[in-house]
Amino acid sequence: MTKFLSPLFLFFTVLFFAQNQVKVLNKTNKQPIHNAAAYCDDELLGKTDFSGNLSFKTKCKKVEILASNFQDVLVDVRKSMEISMQPLSEKMDNIDRVVIQDKSDPRALRILDEVNKKAKENSPKSLDSYNFKSYAKFSIDVDKDSVDTYKNFLAVRKDSLSKVDKKDLKQTEKDKKDSLTAEDFISATEESQMFLWEKATEYKYSKSFGEKTNIIDNRMSGFKNPIYEALAINISHLDRVPRQIRPENRKLFNFYLSDTLQLDGRKTYVIKFKEITDKKKQNPRKFNGKIYVDSETYALKKFESVNKKQNEGDIVSVWKPIDGKWFLDYEDIKLKMGSQSFDTSKKDSLKPGEKAKYNKKKFGNYLYVKNRFFDFKLNEAQKASDFKGYSLEMKNSDGSLLDKYRTDSLTTRESATYTKIDSFVQKNDFEKKLNTLTQLMRGNLRYKMIDFDITKIFSYDKYQGLRLGAGVKLNEKFSKTFSPDGYFGYGFKDHTWKYGLGLDVKLSDKRTSVFRIDYVDDVFAAGRFSNNMWDMMMKISDINLDLHNGTFYKNQKWGASFLYDISNSLSMKIAVNKEKQQARFDYQYKNLGNSFDNTSATLSLKFAPNDKNIMTPSGKYTYEKGYPQIFMNYEKGFETLGGDLDYHRLDALIIHQFRSKLGYTNIKLFGGISSGNAPIWKNFEIAGQSDSNVDKWYSNISTPSNLGFTTMPSGTFFADKFIAFKVSQYLPFRFKTFGQRYSNIELEYQSAIGNMKNRTDHQFQFQVLDHYYQEVGFIWNRFLGRNFGVGFSYRLGHYQTSEFKDNFGIKLRFNLLN
Repeated sequence: MTKFLSPLFLFFTVLFFAQNQVKVLNKTNKQPIHNAAAYCDDELLGKTDFSGNLSFKTKCKKVEILASNFQDVLVDVRKSMEISMQPLSEKMDNIDRVVIQDKSDPRALRILDEVNKKAKENSPKSLDSYNFKSYAKFSIDVDKDSVDTYKNFLAVRKDSLSKVDKKDLKQTEKDKKDSLTAEDFISATEESQMFLWEKATEYKYSKSFGEKTNIIDNRMSGFKNPIYEALAINISHLDRVPRQIRPENRKLFNFYLSDTLQLDGRKTYVIKFKEITDKKKQNPRKFNGKIYVDSETYALKKFESVNKKQNEGDIVSVWKPIDGKWFLDYEDIKLKMGSQSFDTSKKDSLKPGEKAKYNKKKFGNYLYVKNRFFDFKLNEAQKASDFKGYSLEMKNSDGSLLDKYRTDSLTTRESATYTKIDSFVQKNDFEKKLNTLTQLMRGNLRYKMIDFDITKIFSYDKYQGLRLGAGVKLNEKFSKTFSPDGYFGYGFKDHTWKYGLGLDVKLSDKRTSVFRIDYVDDVFAAGRFSNNMWDMMMKISDINLDLHNGTFYKNQKWGASFLYDISNSLSMKIAVNKEKQQARFDYQYKNLGNSFDNTSATLSLKFAPNDKNIMTPSGKYTYEKGYPQIFMNYEKGFETLGGDLDYHRLDALIIHQFRSKLGYTNIKLFGGISSGNAPIWKNFEIAGQSDSNVDKWYSNISTPSNLGFTTMPSGTFFADKFIAFKVSQYLPFRFKTFGQRYSNIELEYQSAIGNMKNRTDHQFQFQVLDHYYQEVGFIWNRFLGRNFGVGFSYRLGHYQTSEFKDNFGIKLRFNLLN
C-alpha cells in the first residue's frame, strides 16, 4: 500500500507546487477579498476563497484580477503573488461596474437602433452619383514585431540542418518531396513575406446606371494569371454594415455606452461591445471592440474589433463625412492564420536509451489587409457607356500601374515577395491547384483541361433507384473557342444507361455569347418546372427533389441553342429541339399512346438587376448574388418537321430576399400555364417530396428544395395552370448549443393552387390541385452546432387527412449543399 501511495502523493505534490498562488487583500484594511476572479484574456482561471487565496495554472504572462467594488489589477504571473486592491469610490462613474450586470445598456441599444434606421440616409448610395479610387494591400507574414527574430532563427536552423547527415534520414519519396517543398517555402520566406497582393480599384455609382467596379491594376505574388474569383473579394466594410451592428446579431453581444468625446471636431458616442459565449467564465471587463457613432447624423464613424484571444487579430475601420454622406476612409485588418512550428530538440546530444524531449519554436502567421480610399468625386455627370458590360472589369493585371496608387513604398521584404514567391509557386505548380479550388465555386472538379460536373456523380429517385455516373467538359485550357462535353449515368433499378453529348462554341471573350449543339438520351421527371438559367447552387439544392418520385419519361433530343447576356442584369437563351419522348409509367394521352415526336422552340430569360458579375476565362462568374431574381420560360410545340404536338407552355419564378427587424425574409412566387395538344409532362407536376405509397419510416424524409412541398405525395398533383407561393423567415437571432457554430431558426409557409382543363385526356392515376394546398414548417439550421439542419413540416387545410403521418414531413439540410 505504501509503494502505491508514495508515487500518488508525489504526483499530487508536484501538481500542487506547479500551480501559481495568489493572495488578494483589501489595500485599505489588509483584509482578504473573497470571490475575487482571476482572468487570462477572456477565460476565468478561478476565484479566491474566504482567505483571499487562489491556486491556478496558466500559460499567460499577465492575469487580470477583478472584484466587485474594487479597481481592477493587472499583474505579472509568478509562482507566488500577493495583490492589494483599491476600493472604488461611490462617486466614480465607472462603466465596468455596469458590465458586471451582464446585459446591454439600453442607451447603447437606442443609439444602435438609430444607426440602423439612418443607414440609407447616411449611405453614399443616397447620392445621385459618385466615384472614387482605392489602393489595397493583402499580405501574409509572421508578426511584424517578430520578423528579425524569425530571420535569425531560420539562419541558425539552416546552419544546423547543413550539418545533418542526410543518409541517416529514412524517408519515402513522398516524404522527401513534401520535406523539400516545405524547406523551399521556409527558405523563400526568410527574406520575403509568404504572400503579397496589391490592387488598385475604381468605384463608380449612378442612380440611373447602377454600379461599376474597375480593377485599374493588380499583382498577386506567385501567379502570372489573375485569380478572377479573388478579385471580387471585398474584405472591407466598404458596402456593408459590421455584423456586430446588425439587428439579427443583437443577442450575440452586449453593448455599453462608455463615453462621449470629440472626434475630428464632432461629438461622438463610444459604445463598447462584448461577445457573449460562456457567461460564467467570461471576463466581464474584457471587451471585443468599440463602435464610434456620430451624435448628429447617427452615422458609423469608426469601428474597432479585437479578437477575444490575445494577439489573434484586430480590425480598425474609419469613415469620414463628405457633403453629408459617410465614405470609408481607411481600414487596417490583422488576422491570425495559424502558425509555423519548428522542432528544436537536440537529438545529437542524447545518451544511449534516452528519449528525445520535444521542444518547439512557434511563429504566428498573420493576414494583413490595408485599404486606403481617395479621389472622391460626388454628383458629377456619368456616361452610360462607362457602365456597360459586367459590374466588375479588369483593365490591367501586370502591376505596372500600381506605383501610381501606392500610398507608401513597398518595404525591402515586401518587394522581395514578388520574386521569391513567384519562383516557389511556379516550381511547385500551385497555380493549377488553386485553379482547381476556384472551380469548386462553380460546381466543378477541375483536373488540367477537364472539368468534372459534381451533379452527375450521384443521384437517387424511385424510377432509376441509385444512379451513378460522370460528366466531363473540356475547358479553356483545351480551346478558348470550342468546349466539348459529355456525360453518362446508369440506374441500378431500371438497368439502363443514359448519356449526353454537346459542344459549346464561344463567340465572345467580353460577355457570355455561346452557341451550343447537343444530343441527349435520358429520362426525366414528368411535368418538372423549368430550371433553365438557374445557377449551379440552385440546381444542387434540387438534386434530391425526385427522391420519392417514379413518374418519369424517356427523351431522345437533338438540340441547338444560343445563350447571350444582353447586359449585366439580363440574360437570354433561345433553343430549338427535335425530341422523341415516351412515358415510363402507365399512361395514355387521348388514346394516342404514350410515345410522341416533338419539335419545339424555347425562349428563356433571367433578370437579376442587383447581381454582380465578372467575365473570366471560364465564363461569367457571379461573385455577389442580388435580389430580386426573375426567371421566365416560354416553349412552343410545332406540328412541323415530324412533330406530333402543338402547345404553348409558359412558366415564371420570382425570388426576392430582404432584411428587416424580423430577420431575413425569402419569398418565392412561381407558376405556369400550358395549353394546346400536349402530354402530361408538358404540363406541371406540383413538386411533392413524400411517398404516400410506401408505409416506411423514410417515406416522409426529404431534403429542402427550391420549390418542393415536403408533405405532398410525389408525382401525384398535376395542373395545366397553377400558382404557388413560398416564404421563409429567418428569425432575427442566433444561438449556441454545442461547439463553436451558431444555430438559427427558419420558419416556412407555402401554398399552391391550380387546375386541369381536360383532365380526362390524360389516362393515369393523378389528382388535380383545384384547392389550396398549404403547409407550414421550421428548420433548425446547424442543429446542435453540427453541419446540418433538421426541419419539420405539417400539412394544413383542404388536403389535410386524419392520419398524422400523412400530414407530417421531415427535412434534412446538409450545409455541404448550401
